[in-house]
Amino acid sequence: MKKILTSLCLIVFLGSCSNNSYTLDPNAQLSKKEQAEFKYEIVRYFEKLPSEKVRHEDKFDTLYNSYYQQKAKEANLLFYYKAPDSTEYFAITKLAPSLTIKRVATIGKLKKDKEGTITYYEEAARTWKMVEPELHTKTEVLFKDYIQGKDLSPYLTKNSGEDFYIEFPDDQTFYNTQTRKWETKPIQ
Repeated sequence: MKKILTSLCLIVFLGSCSNNSYTLDPNAQLSKKEQAEFKYEIVRYFEKLPSEKVRHEDKFDTLYNSYYQQKAKEANLLFYYKAPDSTEYFAITKLAPSLTIKRVATIGKLKKDKEGTITYYEEAARTWKMVEPELHTKTEVLFKDYIQGKDLSPYLTKNSGEDFYIEFPDDQTFYNTQTRKWETKPIQ
């Protein structure tokens, strides 16, 4: 019975994705306060550590709250979609080090328990640094494919020719859902 319900939810979800009867605009789904809260909930995952001396295990220490509050304010929730199974999909951007103003987007998903605690978090892709119009367009393509369960490998750098979309993952870098961070494979 559980498998049948899961299959039905997936069919409804994919059906709704294919006929574009959904919105990806966070403003149509979340209030400004809810968007701010969402960004703050995930900022410690998609943002860099406060300093080289801070370990990933310590990033939730209240000592770093002000740093992460500022980083959450600087981030833009570009796209958001909550699936029928309550999985929350997101594309969030942050400033990237560059001589001109560029941003990177992180595309991922998460699940929460009944108390609102994140029980699963995954980043599917991080884009290359781009100027805003290009970033928006390319991230929208990636995000739509991602929520529809399509393969993102055609957008990997090694497969996309000269039209760069995804910086990570690549052959050496992958997202570890257990540690909730990007990691590098050991050189063999």
